[in-house]
Amino acid sequence: MMKTAPYSTAKITAVAFAITLAGCASDGKVATADDALEKTSTPKALVLTAAPLTPSAKWKLLWSDEFDGSEIDKKKWQRVEDCWGGGNNEQQCYTGRDSNAFVEDGLLNIVAKKGDFTGADNADGNPGTRTLPYTSAKLRTVNKGNWKYGRFEVRAKLPAGQGTWPAIWMLPTDWVYGGWAASGEVDIMEAVNLKTPSTETGAADGELESRVFGSLHYGKPWPDNAFTGQATHLPGNVNPADDFHTYTIEWEEGEIRWYIDNVHFATQREEGWYSQHMEDGVFISGGKNAPFNQKFHMLLNLAVGGNWAANANNGGIDSSVFPQTLAVDYVRVYRCSADRWKGKGCASISDQAKFVEGTPEPEILIGDGNFGKGPLFDLYKDALAVGAAFDGYDPKKVVTQEEVEEAGHGKVWKITKAGKVGNVYLRTAQTDMSHWMDGGELVFDLKIESKEGNPELLVKMDSGWPNASDIAVEQPAVGTWSEVRINVADLISRGNRFAGGKADISKIANILVVEPLGVMTLKMDNIRFEYAPK
Repeated sequence: MMKTAPYSTAKITAVAFAITLAGCASDGKVATADDALEKTSTPKALVLTAAPLTPSAKWKLLWSDEFDGSEIDKKKWQRVEDCWGGGNNEQQCYTGRDSNAFVEDGLLNIVAKKGDFTGADNADGNPGTRTLPYTSAKLRTVNKGNWKYGRFEVRAKLPAGQGTWPAIWMLPTDWVYGGWAASGEVDIMEAVNLKTPSTETGAADGELESRVFGSLHYGKPWPDNAFTGQATHLPGNVNPADDFHTYTIEWEEGEIRWYIDNVHFATQREEGWYSQHMEDGVFISGGKNAPFNQKFHMLLNLAVGGNWAANANNGGIDSSVFPQTLAVDYVRVYRCSADRWKGKGCASISDQAKFVEGTPEPEILIGDGNFGKGPLFDLYKDALAVGAAFDGYDPKKVVTQEEVEEAGHGKVWKITKAGKVGNVYLRTAQTDMSHWMDGGELVFDLKIESKEGNPELLVKMDSGWPNASDIAVEQPAVGTWSEVRINVADLISRGNRFAGGKADISKIANILVVEPLGVMTLKMDNIRFEYAPK
């Protein structure tokens, strides 16, 4: 439940890229506006019809909190206190006040309330303060309950209303593979804006929001991380804000499964996740099963607004619905007695559950020492330069790219975009392109095959979102080839029109990003960097 950015893949033949999320090395939840739109307008979620499964008797209770006492157990839970906003523009301060989190009548109550509060703005160690218009609570078990593999059950009743964002999730305790999300995140359950008008694709008139999401975050540190998950409706299509339901994962070596009320609805496996982190300027793979082969701890929180909730359904925050409560009946953690070290032999599996393919580990690119150097650097000329790879961002699955034969040109790069959101790019190892700032030009041949209306065509260079720079390309007449020349220093100076950053020319990661701002099919060839003629 942290920040968002695109998946990666090195395959080029007519690929369509999936939705993704990215974030920062913290326990804040982060998401961009594009990802909010992406999550709330995905194809229709699963509707659970399978019968509940009986959990294996080999699961043995290891840790639990039944909330039978009169106060939060400090031996099990740490209360997070900050007004950071999770890096998501969330509008709550997490406090240590009993009015925001308390145990009563056998329930843990996490209450989001309207009212200004001032506290630490502690993102990245910032010592300042911030005042936000809501208060809430976040509890975590870090260094009190830390587990590698097991069955994790939380029985809870979720809040409702525009701007509510409850989460039951897990983060790594030791961050072995580096910052978020290279060390991983497991979202057992997330939901936003329950019981507001649904924006789900195919939703009937008057249908209310009732989806819950289970997902994984992994890959590289933000913003180059990956996200894969599955949305579902509860059995019987009931609303999770109306009653208590049990949200569960079973986690074993190489596989994680999601359940609601013991109905198995999703599975992800190790071939669909990975971890890569930077050492001495070069990405290193975390190896087999990373990052979900380390100890994790649990978090429970209720956020208000933020880049997901506030950009979905009705939009914004409806202050009239507060206070709202995430009520938790119990949290239980089980160990698999059949194999305590790998967690195997205790699985409950339904053949109706969705297998989420995930994201294969991308090739780690290492330049040959001459990559990106002048006086002439051919990036694409009948083939992509060694040290670069085709990639893209396609949350709506409307972008394809492929290499095709073109008369008079040989092999060219063909890009087709059938919607508004998404791009393609040429990914590289981090490369210093500073020498091109003095008279260097990005040059390529361009042909627009077709387009709807007159959308802009942007080209970009970036050193990790939002540190990107873009420029609009002058387009030739449809059906004709034309040479395009762009001064590198001019491109870099323009910065990021969407997010306010600017590419660091000494740390370029995506050497060329191509983004039509509408429906378009185009071809590119003879992509190179060279010095402008004197």
